[in-house]
Amino acid sequence: MDLVVRLGLAVYAVCLWRNLAVVLWADDATGSVLTPEMVNRAHWIGLLQLAIAGMVLVPRLSLPAAAGLLTLFAIGVARFGPFYMIDYMFFVGLAIYVALGQPALRHQYRLASWRVSILTGGLSLSLMWTAVEKFLFPQWTIAVLLHHPGITAGFPFPFVATIAGFVEFSLSFYLLVGRAVLVRVAAVLLAGVFVMAMPEFGMVDVVGHIPVLIILVATLLQGETRLQQTLRGRAAGPWASSGAVLIRYLAVLAILMLLYYGLHALSVWAEGKAVPLNQFSLASVRPSRS
Repeated sequence: MDLVVRLGLAVYAVCLWRNLAVVLWADDATGSVLTPEMVNRAHWIGLLQLAIAGMVLVPRLSLPAAAGLLTLFAIGVARFGPFYMIDYMFFVGLAIYVALGQPALRHQYRLASWRVSILTGGLSLSLMWTAVEKFLFPQWTIAVLLHHPGITAGFPFPFVATIAGFVEFSLSFYLLVGRAVLVRVAAVLLAGVFVMAMPEFGMVDVVGHIPVLIILVATLLQGETRLQQTLRGRAAGPWASSGAVLIRYLAVLAILMLLYYGLHALSVWAEGKAVPLNQFSLASVRPSRS
């Protein structure tokens, strides 16, 4: 499984490097930071991506590779803002996973046993965050649907946005608390959603979803980890366990909605302080995504 994650990350980093494999959508003058839509023209970023692709394949270079991933994430925060980058917290999970693959750290069982848990947890939180966005700001999802009406199957745009948010949140939540079978089912269904979206959205999605699919494959192979066991808690009997999970589901949904709304308001306020009012718009706070 470790080899799958490392190979996937190496392929992804090479794809980002000077837009190799995504030239159908970009040109030689542009480059990507951490995902294809995060455009940056700095030449050294491409060199860093290429270095990461090589280092991540060598376990003894796990710490430098992880530092490279965190550097790209920090560049994204500086360029696009911390609120926007919350969507991509799973890259932090990937960096921690790679770092703990350093031979000196991997032999420490307490740390190594949490590697896949960190991967799964980071992706789950990122996906639940984007799901909450569909509830609070459905107009952002509807704006995407207007350009891709075929994926709505004829249903009203607001309905599709709400259902998409519910499905994404529920499956992501079960990545956190589900038992072995449910964790794997959630991973397969989420992977299916991302794969089915690729023909509609093109190469940007094909490349951009590589890290997500890597984590889902790792989750599928590993199944239940200490993360699910810890968050699910110990309840007496299946009915008690189901009740506890439902309470956690509602609590996590409420907390994330409050956090999202509060942090979004803060980001709008911060952007408004930095940008003249006549130039300010939501687009400047949150770049559009496919």
